[in-house]
Amino acid sequence: MLSKFSIKKKMIFWNIVIIILFMIFLIIIGNDSINKLMDEKKTQIKNLTDSAGGIIYKYMNLEKEGKITHQQALEGIKIALNSARYDGDNYFFVGDNDLRQIINPKRPSDDGVVQNSPQYKNFLDISLRNKGGDFLTYSTTRPGSNKEFRKLTYLLPIPEWKWYIGTGIYIEDVEKQKQKYILFELLIFIIITSFLMLGGNKIANFISIPLSKLSGLLKQSSLKMKEKSELLTQMSEAVGSSSREQAHSIQETASAISQVTSMISRTSSLTSNSENLSQTISNQIALGNKAVTDMVSSMDAIQEASQKLSEIEEIIIQIEKKATVINEIVTKTELLSLNASIESARAGEYGKGFAVVAEEVGNLAKTSGKSSNEIRELLDQSRVNVKNILELTISRVSEGQKKTIEVSNIFNKIIHDVNDIQNQMSQITEATKEQEIGVKQISTAMANIDMSATKNLSNADKSILVSSEVLEISKEINLITIKTEEIVFGK
Repeated sequence: MLSKFSIKKKMIFWNIVIIILFMIFLIIIGNDSINKLMDEKKTQIKNLTDSAGGIIYKYMNLEKEGKITHQQALEGIKIALNSARYDGDNYFFVGDNDLRQIINPKRPSDDGVVQNSPQYKNFLDISLRNKGGDFLTYSTTRPGSNKEFRKLTYLLPIPEWKWYIGTGIYIEDVEKQKQKYILFELLIFIIITSFLMLGGNKIANFISIPLSKLSGLLKQSSLKMKEKSELLTQMSEAVGSSSREQAHSIQETASAISQVTSMISRTSSLTSNSENLSQTISNQIALGNKAVTDMVSSMDAIQEASQKLSEIEEIIIQIEKKATVINEIVTKTELLSLNASIESARAGEYGKGFAVVAEEVGNLAKTSGKSSNEIRELLDQSRVNVKNILELTISRVSEGQKKTIEVSNIFNKIIHDVNDIQNQMSQITEATKEQEIGVKQISTAMANIDMSATKNLSNADKSILVSSEVLEISKEINLITIKTEEIVFGK
């Protein structure tokens, strides 16, 4: 039957059961405590009365020993008992067998007066029996009130002086104390009941609300898990299909990479040959550049030779100048020879020998003048030819130098370009080698990827199996959620 209740109702039910059991227990304990209260009060007033009787016997013994007189003993007893109090304002009283009041702190004016009230006669009966103390119940007025109240008194006979001592409690005070006990127990019952009900409700809410939320979350989670497991199954199947396609693609890629590796190896070989060829061309161009350099040096030598021709032209000009001087000398010699002939003719017979000499000198001057003219003509022609040759040589040398410089620049550019080509070919060779290494690494990686794809295919099959198991677990969680809701909210 309880299985149909929610946790909150179960908590309330069990709290009610606990409250009922606690109430029964409290009633039993309360009654026992109330009954014991009267017994405790009786024991209390008996013990107090015995103690007060001990005070009387103390003074009686002092009188017997002669330490005090009878009057002193009476005064000491009165003083001690008049000042004795317990439980607030309760007191002790003393009477004798003649129904006289000896001590009564509440009615000191009645001390020594005979009391004829019924309770005093009951006091006398107990005292005369001389069988020890006893309890009695009677009705009497309270000080300051005319209303009668029930009172429980314990009376102890003092046969030596024909006295009795007693004390009592008003039953109304005990009843009030009982009512306080009952009210206290009722208050405890109300507090505990409230605590149990409120606490039970709080605890039930504290348990049921999170459980209901948890149940809702479990339900949502189970539904989500079901959806996710179905999606996971679909994804696993898709992954399996993709893995198969990937494995096929990887095999094709590996084959293509193998072909690329072969092509790169061939390219690497051709690149090496090209690098060697470029090195050979570079060496030949270096030799050509050296030849051009030698040509430039030769052109410089030719230019120096042209400068020598310029010097020859200068020499020819100097020779012409000297030939002009010679012509002048020849002219002067001819003039001197003529003058000498004239003077020799004047000298007559004596000047014939000098005339011959003058004639020979004149002939020699003519011959020298003729030769000098021929030399001058040759020099003029030579100077013109040398000048033409020099100008042509300088022109040709200048053009040759320009062409040589252009060729040298072209060779330098070719050398620079060939060096760049050689560097690029070296870099291409290195890059080709690195590509070959990289392609081999790619081939290795593709092999590893092929293995991974195979593992992925196996894992995809396992994922399909696991997703099926997860689906079953989600169904079990859904059943657990339903049972949890039944526990929380009841069937």
